[in-house]
Amino acid sequence: MRLVVDSSPRHNHCTRLLCCVTPQPCNPHQPGLSSLSTRMYKWLLLTNVATATLLPCSAVQLSARVDQSLRRRIRCHHTATHLLQSALKSVLGPDTCQQGSLVEANRLRFDFNLNRPMTSDEISRVESLVNGWVASASPTLTTVMGLDEARAAGATAMFGEKYDDVVRVVEVPGVSMELCGGTHVSNTSEIGAFKIVSESGVASGVRRIEAVCGQAAVEYMQGLDAVVKQLAANLRVKPEDLPSRVSALQDELKSTGKLLAEVKAQVAVAKAAALASQAVTAPDGVSRVLVSELSGLDPKALQEAALSLLDQLGDRAVVLLASKGDGDKVSFVAAVSQQVVSAGLQAGKLVGAVAKVCGGGGGGKPGLAQAGGKDATKLPQALATAVDIINATLKA
Repeated sequence: MRLVVDSSPRHNHCTRLLCCVTPQPCNPHQPGLSSLSTRMYKWLLLTNVATATLLPCSAVQLSARVDQSLRRRIRCHHTATHLLQSALKSVLGPDTCQQGSLVEANRLRFDFNLNRPMTSDEISRVESLVNGWVASASPTLTTVMGLDEARAAGATAMFGEKYDDVVRVVEVPGVSMELCGGTHVSNTSEIGAFKIVSESGVASGVRRIEAVCGQAAVEYMQGLDAVVKQLAANLRVKPEDLPSRVSALQDELKSTGKLLAEVKAQVAVAKAAALASQAVTAPDGVSRVLVSELSGLDPKALQEAALSLLDQLGDRAVVLLASKGDGDKVSFVAAVSQQVVSAGLQAGKLVGAVAKVCGGGGGGKPGLAQAGGKDATKLPQALATAVDIINATLKA
């Protein structure tokens, strides 16, 4: 397979073309390669972004050149893909097999069967195995043999793939043996380095590993190194001290969050105290009812305020508070004393019906419940609904 560039002035519009020069099977997952029928070998496809012209070979004078740098990078990732499959079989079990792959100059992608995420230890072991084989400087051997002979020798084949009677086998002795027609390094040391970038799920029972090799691995590590150095500079610590510094910041943030929650709760209780005087008597003549909006509180602080008011209003009380949040969101909390629950009014049902007016829902226990709405513009109607439900339940 060769990259062919037109050198004729008559065809200077030609940018590049791919021409199969030997009847050798090609790897369908490797970019830049294609397989042409032998009856097409006498024709060349000249292309650019605007046109495509099919010309007989005799019509033009051509020169061929392979992009060696690109080819070396592809070779590294392709051979590393074979080593990766062997490493996965070693770590996860011999039943692990390829479900798909992609080999490019800057990365490789390998899909395999597994019904769970890999653990960090498994990923580390796979990475170490591949890098060990890379460092061992093992030769990569290619042999053309019969398909039955290759299978008898233990060569790995893609499940469901159709092969000719004669196949090409790529082998790293003692490590990997696969049927493959693609380009490979002649020695594993040419790969240089192997680094797993990610492991993720792509379908039910199928996982995906993305990795980089050789110069791409160097570029990836340089990128990470730049990020680490920038973080270290921002936090004014040495790179090796970043983990402890980040942990300290997380502890500090957690402590600050707790303090902020306590302050919000205190503010909520203080606001609630000012509302207590607005409570009214229910139609039953004994229950105290407070339905109101209390601005600027999150759901947790709103709950603290409702419970504080319930304590202030006595043994027969109902409190329903609402607070607008981000955008059109609104939060509701209902608190109901045990004697009122016994009279038939439950906090969960009350708050659920009220939140429904604002396009939301929720619920909870008979004595305490929370809910949320999506349309804060309907808050006045929601609060009016709460009053109606309470009055209808607590009749004289």
